[in-house]
Amino acid sequence: MKRSILLIALLAFMACEDKKDDEGNLTGTWELSNLGQYANANCSGTLDYTGWALAQAFGLKGSMTFKSDGTGTFTITIGTENQEVPITWDESKTQICMMGVECMTYKLDGDKFTLEQAEDAFCEDDDGDETSHDTQSTCEAAGNTWEEASCSLMEFTKK
Repeated sequence: MKRSILLIALLAFMACEDKKDDEGNLTGTWELSNLGQYANANCSGTLDYTGWALAQAFGLKGSMTFKSDGTGTFTITIGTENQEVPITWDESKTQICMMGVECMTYKLDGDKFTLEQAEDAFCEDDDGDETSHDTQSTCEAAGNTWEEASCSLMEFTKK
């Protein structure tokens, strides 16, 4: 009888573990496994992955670690330099927020998740700072560089 109870308890425990894995929870560490730029600013069309190849050549690595309390860290490493950004996440909204400001919707598919990041067009000066110019003509007339609207995709794989 004790052996039967032990076996039932063990099977119940294993069933709960399997169910938890199937829920698609982000908790844990995920490594940046691909990075691409969409052909269109509306996050559609073909993806260009040449930037990912270049980033890898310079030793770029990234990871996201998610804690069960809805917090975590996005870590970017280039060579020996690390940059850590605090993140929050909400599984019910499928959102990840960087530094509590910029939130992106993620798509989870098994052991991979993706983030699409749309960025509006902007004007940048020679120091890399964004200016107040809101059209390409006024931006370029002031001697600055106009950056077109874009959309990128980041793919992460469960570690």
